[in-house]
Amino acid sequence: MKILIFEGIATSGKSTITGYLVKSLKGEMRIDLATEEQTHLPIMAQRSDLNTLFFKDLINERTLKHPDLLIFDRLYITQAYRAKSDLTEYLIIEDILLPHSPHTIILKVDEGAITERIKAASEHREEKWLEYLKTKGNNFEEIAQDYIDQQRGLLKLVKQSKLPYTVFDTTNHDYGTIVEEILKIIR
Repeated sequence: MKILIFEGIATSGKSTITGYLVKSLKGEMRIDLATEEQTHLPIMAQRSDLNTLFFKDLINERTLKHPDLLIFDRLYITQAYRAKSDLTEYLIIEDILLPHSPHTIILKVDEGAITERIKAASEHREEKWLEYLKTKGNNFEEIAQDYIDQQRGLLKLVKQSKLPYTVFDTTNHDYGTIVEEILKIIR
């Protein structure tokens, strides 16, 4: 089994890229995709909690299915950032992941493009997401700064990880090329 963990700010392309990957690998391998609704949303309100038990249970539950590829749309690095923690608090999680050939994929957006990405996403995303945006700032510039800070934090945290990782720049929406590079990691 191989495990991919996607991390990145909202609008970085996590869902788009994981969708392309699943489509590209369909018929080639059994894939289990743990979406953000299963990995991040259940603990979103718990900003200061580490939630290591939640992640341990989630990983164990998903690996019991024995897929060839297990994809997590966010996992513990986002929560480490939100809990203002470092990754030493998540060593047990990384130890659980290590036997499964894990690889973390960080999707990054040029900081100068984040405001426009947030504006564009706000035009087509659901009302619940728009309400969530309001918790991040009073205007698009404040919201973008929150995401810039988060992205910087994720990039800093992933450097502390025992897991191999790759950072892909999704600013230009070049998802096809990025998917091809990720397929090389998988295969």
